[in-house]
Amino acid sequence: MTPPSPRSVDELAREYDRRRARFGAEADALNARSLRIGNLRGVSFVVGGGGLAYAAFGAGGVPAVALGIAGLVAFFALVVRHGRVIEAEEHKRRWARVNEHGHARCTDGWRGLPITGEDLRPDRHPYADDLDLFGRGSLFQRISVAHTRYGQRTLADWLLQRAPRDELAERQDAVRNLAPQLEFRQALEAEGLAIVERRGKQPGVIDIGPGPDPEPLLRWAESPTRLRDRKLLIAAAWLLPPCTVAGLVAAFGFGQPMWWWGFPLVVQIALLASVGKITQEAFVAVSYTEGAFLRYGAMLALVEKLETTSAWVTSRQQRLLSEGDAPSGGSRSTKLLPSESMRLFRSRVGWFDLRHNGMVHPFVNALLLWDLHCTLALERWKAHSGRNARSWFAVLGEMEAISSLAGLAHDEPSFCLPELLDESETGARIEAVGLGHPLLHASRRVTNDLEALPTGHALLVTGSNMSGKSTFLRSVGTACVLAFAGGPVCARRMALSPCHVGTSIRVSDSLAGGVSHFYAEVEKLKAVVDATDQGVPVLFLLDEILHGTNSRERQIGARWVLGELLRRGAFGIVTTHDMELCRLTPELMDRVRQAHFRESVQNEQMTFDYKLREGPVHAGNALRLMQLVGLDVPLD
Repeated sequence: MTPPSPRSVDELAREYDRRRARFGAEADALNARSLRIGNLRGVSFVVGGGGLAYAAFGAGGVPAVALGIAGLVAFFALVVRHGRVIEAEEHKRRWARVNEHGHARCTDGWRGLPITGEDLRPDRHPYADDLDLFGRGSLFQRISVAHTRYGQRTLADWLLQRAPRDELAERQDAVRNLAPQLEFRQALEAEGLAIVERRGKQPGVIDIGPGPDPEPLLRWAESPTRLRDRKLLIAAAWLLPPCTVAGLVAAFGFGQPMWWWGFPLVVQIALLASVGKITQEAFVAVSYTEGAFLRYGAMLALVEKLETTSAWVTSRQQRLLSEGDAPSGGSRSTKLLPSESMRLFRSRVGWFDLRHNGMVHPFVNALLLWDLHCTLALERWKAHSGRNARSWFAVLGEMEAISSLAGLAHDEPSFCLPELLDESETGARIEAVGLGHPLLHASRRVTNDLEALPTGHALLVTGSNMSGKSTFLRSVGTACVLAFAGGPVCARRMALSPCHVGTSIRVSDSLAGGVSHFYAEVEKLKAVVDATDQGVPVLFLLDEILHGTNSRERQIGARWVLGELLRRGAFGIVTTHDMELCRLTPELMDRVRQAHFRESVQNEQMTFDYKLREGPVHAGNALRLMQLVGLDVPLD
């Protein structure tokens, strides 16, 4: 039974720390047991080898043989046991690491987490860079518990594009259902972590990398079988090896001619040569990812067994169950679960491991047609399960993505699931109470209210440098991103309609591309204006419009952009520290509400409370900031 979620971020952090310590202690105990078993392995091998050697070269007789056999039996039993203990220790270490990461998310240490999503950053997206969705210090780094490539890609896609309203409602229900299920979410994360872990350069150090790419295997799994329907080949594969072995026994045991085994052996070698390219392609496709695929099976089993009331999760479980397959050679009425199918795949790929033994494999392969039988076994798996594997991976990716959003809801008890408005009933709008930025720790986060902002209206926010204008814009934008992904938002209450988010907050020039700062901003503004032609209301978030040009042209251009967006039915927020932009035309004044941030100066120290107030600001702070850093500029 899942324990109730703690009520505060500090309590959550302490709970994660307790769990990390508990799993770490269990891992240390297993490590001590592993060392003891390792020592016993050595002793049993010496006893076994010594006993047999004494029997062979001394006068030990039957007692020495018995001692030697007992020692070797104990050795091999301890080898199996040792492997299980090592695996259990690694499993506990992963659980400890998962809780260490959870603690980091609750204590503002998440910027050191290894998965940043930098490789998922898109080019020229309407808001990804402005809202810090990917990279170091990003929203993705803060919330992602996805470790498979499918999971990370799915979460990134959810952050980059709005889902339909019905789908968002189902995701919200799934988040609400999964948020308190800490054991399931951490088990899924721990199994995913096993896929991407690798030994670091320093002893005892574990690095987290991108993990194996399943695409080569999936392409092989979806490709047609090439040997399975060749009945004569299959018959030869089963008949020739027994004939060759029988010929060897007859020739060396009973003095029969050498061709009794030589002829079928030559035929087998020729057969291997004829299918060598096919068996090699199969080996290359499956050998690299086999170890990781074992973990995918464990992740699938967790999803299959999850007890849930969420329709969204249930539909994913039904997709898995409906795509199960009959085991090869078994009754078609008995389906294998995807996790069982993956275990079957693991065992069949394990047969191919013999190819890594360059001394033994050539002889066994020639004598038993080893590669051919391994490939036939894999093709049987491919015929029954290969066409479904990609869908299984997609389900796991969605479960990792929804688990990331549920984890955010669990770790931030003050966040809410926003109300998703029906535009046809209420018209497009956005409003929020207690809105803050999710990447700021609760101890430093300042929240503000956003009064209802309908289509065709805007909020003009003025304020001095460093007063909080850009952070407020990003708070609104990030809340929309999370809401349109189906997740919780950093607010006590929020309601919004489906809309397209367009931003111009962070503008970068490009020396290589020959693009100036001003031209880059103009391109971003044009993209926001053009988005209004797509038939979906546009929420614009614009920071310091056209600040790269002179004051006169800036004011003309900024007023035109704002007016054009409102004329096209867009709605949003514009920030500026240029108080001249507050002098709008009467037509715009009817559609624009003004608010401001301000600073306080006491004892030559400038402070900010980051609270949004009604009306325009009346003074700036640029000259005062210059004085504070040591530049002796006059204030008048």
